[in-house]
Amino acid sequence: MYFFYFYPVSITTKQYRQPVLSRILMVFMLVAFIWMRYFPNLLSVDPNNLVFYPGSGRIWTVVTAIFMHGGWLHLLGNMIYFNVFAPVLESRVGAKLFLFYFLMMGVFGNLAHGLVASQGWFGQYGVGVLGASGAIAGLLAFSMIRFHCSRVEIAWWMFAPMMGQNKVGRTKVPLLVAVALWFLLQVVHSLVASQTGASVSYGAHFGGFIMGLVLALFLGQWREGNIEGLRLKAEEYFREGAFHASVGSWIAYLEKEPFDLMARLELARAQVLTGETVSAELNYRRVFLSYLKRSRADKAVDVFIEANRAQLSESFKPGELARVAFFQEKQMKYAEAAVTHQILFSKYPGISEGKRSLVRLVMLHRGKIDDASALEHWLQTADKVLAQDSWRAFLETELRNEGGLGGESGANHQYQDLQPKL
Repeated sequence: MYFFYFYPVSITTKQYRQPVLSRILMVFMLVAFIWMRYFPNLLSVDPNNLVFYPGSGRIWTVVTAIFMHGGWLHLLGNMIYFNVFAPVLESRVGAKLFLFYFLMMGVFGNLAHGLVASQGWFGQYGVGVLGASGAIAGLLAFSMIRFHCSRVEIAWWMFAPMMGQNKVGRTKVPLLVAVALWFLLQVVHSLVASQTGASVSYGAHFGGFIMGLVLALFLGQWREGNIEGLRLKAEEYFREGAFHASVGSWIAYLEKEPFDLMARLELARAQVLTGETVSAELNYRRVFLSYLKRSRADKAVDVFIEANRAQLSESFKPGELARVAFFQEKQMKYAEAAVTHQILFSKYPGISEGKRSLVRLVMLHRGKIDDASALEHWLQTADKVLAQDSWRAFLETELRNEGGLGGESGANHQYQDLQPKL
């Protein structure tokens, strides 16, 4: 006697969005099962009429049967597989396409069962079918193509008493291997079922699997999987500390997906760690400008702060730094804005943007930042740097204007005895 069973636990693939539809479908199937099992008379519809029987004439049942289940083990087994593969696939193709693919694979699986039942194969002559097994088999096939570079963690149980073996464990294996093993077990079980009969619809499994395979290949998911594989390698290399290998994988990935800003940011981070500071700074600035063009000033500011922390802000132009400082002030992050203004002034003290930052440093420390020594420093600096021009005149006006910026609000009351001499 020999027994081997396994089920998936997780997949090494990130979800890029919340799988709302997948969760809704799981709840819907649970509710449908409870209704069918415990409250069949609650509605005017008999739940048994939603099961698909070949030749019954109720063609719509080829769809409704997908959401019905015959027992707790049937439901639980399907939900385990569904919970691993459905959310990540939905996060790639979107809710609408995911629902369309899921229904198509489920319908094709049920139709395949109809063919099997009409011919009496697998000892299942004339029997009906219910459950999402066909659709989930399609998800396995689709995922095998789309995520062929990923790994899946499986929990397994091997029982072979004649060999003195009774083992359980959890192992990460390539997704291709896990799905191939699942398919092989279906083939073996179906061959046994041909002699003994079975309550499992292997026809639905094979039909859904074939449809998932055809859909994935027709939609070019193998290419998408190759691209995602490059990203997975880059992330794995980075986690392992193989930063040069990570840089290479990120570059290869960005050749395929040049507009993925998060990937370019990860490339810059890896280049910092490999000492490729020039390339890293260029990538930081490229991401920064892209966020500005998309009107995502908050993201642009975060990129600048990170680049500056790595001492890679030399390539940022005065106007770009001014926009960062403006947005930081708008968010009331005055200390961060002061740092940006200080960088801008120190790099460009003789141009208009630099002088404006010097003025803003005075005003921020006079009204928003509680630091008297810093205020005195910037007042003295302004007295030395600003000539008799419009910026000096502007600052003198502001310092005398108690109702304006730098007035009695904030921390300014601490400095009311300080007499700025400009």
